[in-house]
Amino acid sequence: MSDEKTADQLRQELKDLDQELAELRRVGGDAAARRGQDSDTSEGYIEPEEIATELTGIAENEAIIDTLEQRRERLEEQLKALG
Repeated sequence: MSDEKTADQLRQELKDLDQELAELRRVGGDAAARRGQDSDTSEGYIEPEEIATELTGIAENEAIIDTLEQRRERLEEQLKALG
C-alpha cells in the first residue's frame, strides 16, 4: 500500500484544517478582545504576570495559526499536483 494520499483524503484534511484554523482564530480574537479587561472579581488592578500570561497565550496561538497555514499551503500544493 502506498503512503501517497488521495485527492479526497487531501480535501478532507484541508476541511479539517480550515475548521481548526477558524476555531483558533475565534479563540485568539476572544483573547485579544479580553486582554487587559478586569475580571468580575478584580479590584481594578491587573498583575503584570497576568498580562504577560495573556500576551504569551496570544503569541503562542498566532504561532500555531502560522504553522497550520503553512501546512494548509503544502496540502493545497499536493492537491494541485494530483490534478
